[in-house]
Amino acid sequence: MRLNFNRDTRLFLLSTLLYGFSFSVWELFFNLYILSLGFNSNMLGLIRSATPLAALLLGLPLGLLSDRIGRRTSMLIGLSIGFIGMFFEIRLLSPFLIFFFGLVQGAGFMLYRVSQPPFIMAVSKRENQAMIFSLNFGLLTAASTIGNLIAGQVPGWLEHWLGLAQGTAAAYQWVITAGILLACTSLIPIFLISMHKSHGNGETDRTPLKIMVRKIAAKPIVRQLALINLIIGFGAAILIPYLNVFLRGKFGIGDNLLGVIFSLSSLLVFLGSLVTPWLVKVTRSRIIPTVATQGASVVFLFTLGFSPLLWVAGFSLLMRTVLMQMSLPLLENYAMLVSSPEEQGAIASVRGISWQAGQAIGIFISGLVQTRFGFPPLFITTGILYGMAVILTWIYFRPGEKETPYASRICNGDNRRHC
Repeated sequence: MRLNFNRDTRLFLLSTLLYGFSFSVWELFFNLYILSLGFNSNMLGLIRSATPLAALLLGLPLGLLSDRIGRRTSMLIGLSIGFIGMFFEIRLLSPFLIFFFGLVQGAGFMLYRVSQPPFIMAVSKRENQAMIFSLNFGLLTAASTIGNLIAGQVPGWLEHWLGLAQGTAAAYQWVITAGILLACTSLIPIFLISMHKSHGNGETDRTPLKIMVRKIAAKPIVRQLALINLIIGFGAAILIPYLNVFLRGKFGIGDNLLGVIFSLSSLLVFLGSLVTPWLVKVTRSRIIPTVATQGASVVFLFTLGFSPLLWVAGFSLLMRTVLMQMSLPLLENYAMLVSSPEEQGAIASVRGISWQAGQAIGIFISGLVQTRFGFPPLFITTGILYGMAVILTWIYFRPGEKETPYASRICNGDNRRHC
């Protein structure tokens, strides 16, 4: 497949790469940092719920803001606010303040994320969109491969050089702070992106928020996309952020091996994202690959949760991750194809709100369940929810997949010169 990406697309993907490398450090160690402060799983769940809660409450206004101030500006503001929230979350010790800056982080990153899909649609040709959506997702995980691998070794280095014992709050704080500072480099490529009218810079419909919400909510396709995101978001929230805690608790593995496992997971997701556009070409569908890969991932999810052998659990984690995540960009691309350009930011927000609603509820509930019943109920519940989402994806979207009313307009008119 021949790729012909323009300058703005290349800068956007470079920013994703830099962001992913550094953010992986946060994902690997933040849970362990909070627990090292002496908080229990209940408090960890409450703290983790702050970020999706902010996105849930502010999602739609942020999507409309993105439509009006532009994708580039929105991504710059969103990332900056998100990094500020992350920094103070690991520098303050009060649970209330950690929770508050979790809200700040969530608002910032929600603005950043809802601006990405419409930006990709505005600057790309239709035949390249599946590849760009997949690369945006794949590069994020490829960067995580390197980030997880290096970050897993850093606590040992700190113990050797600075005398900071592994597993202590101080060691995790050093590692996470370095990751945040490196993540700030992702702002540079976005700043260099040129500002075009088609990027959504203030030339959008000024329809009042109340009317816009009613207009979007009235569309069945929007409600269907939102429901699937809600189900997957809830299923993921109750389990996936805690897989590192699960592996450490069940098999007693250390930071080094955790870093290796999650780096391999990210590498495989990147490789899977390169295969995804080929699957779209072969099947002439975005829904068929989505349903097939996500359905297969459920089998490995149950194997991961209930196998007594570390190597089986590790292999299952890798396969579950790549199969579930490699097709997520396809559904995101599909959602944009069935949306009018002037509503893409708002619809991305609705999908984000649904996801974050599931996250906000699921993360908090997970902490309560872990404390009382352990992980088995979480694996069962997540598997059932993922299975429901797969079935609904097929029922809702496959019959009318070829009827994407706005697809022919993706690269016409004002957008043509940016494709």
